Amino acid sequence: MEFHFKPIEKESLDIINTWDYDGFIEKVIMKPYYESLKTKGKLIGPGGSEGFVAYSGQEPVGLFEYILDEKQLEIGLALRPDLVGRGYGKTFVEQGIKFGAEYYPGTINSIKLTVDVDNKPAIRVYEKAGFKVSGQDGNEVKMHMFL
Repeated sequence: MEFHFKPIEKESLDIINTWDYDGFIEKVIMKPYYESLKTKGKLIGPGGSEGFVAYSGQEPVGLFEYILDEKQLEIGLALRPDLVGRGYGKTFVEQGIKFGAEYYPGTINSIKLTVDVDNKPAIRVYEKAGFKVSGQDGNEVKMHMFL
């Protein structure tokens, strides 16, 4: 599956807000986007992240969030629930990273993410995409990739 990325808009925000997952993540956290839209008139994600919707054709199929901190890019991501476990994860991660590296050209030398310790399938996908576990804080596994 090929993914293309566009800045998040209210319409896609409302669609992603309906996604419901079984297991480790019950819902993608969209509240910061709604709050920032109400208070600042623009969509800002968790922690001040920039949100981008991943599309396959014209259909929203994922979300990628980026926070640039000097030369390190922190990412958050979600694939639409009906696509989870169908073999798209590694490609989704790789294409989202490629997009992020192009969006923030020449500035990134590492990428980090955090994942729930019990979300073993996601950890495996991230490892297949090149991430290494760098630590753990409570229920959160910290992972890094150096470019």
